[in-house]
Amino acid sequence: MTVLAVRRQGNSIGVTFPAETRIRMGLEVGQELTLVELADGVKLVKRNLRLEHQMELAREVLREQADTLQELAHR
Repeated sequence: MTVLAVRRQGNSIGVTFPAETRIRMGLEVGQELTLVELADGVKLVKRNLRLEHQMELAREVLREQADTLQELAHR
């Protein structure tokens, strides 16, 4: 486990990854990460455009089928 300190960067805050972690994870300057909020903290993951597209399609289906899913849940 690596401990990161939150630091001020201008009007924002940020964290700095150790060089070993950056190299091992293949992180590059300017690369986008996805912040996932968990009940007990946060998780940073490499941005996966394919997964994001699949998740948006799943959300759309859930919105369209909300009534049907609610009815099934009550059975």
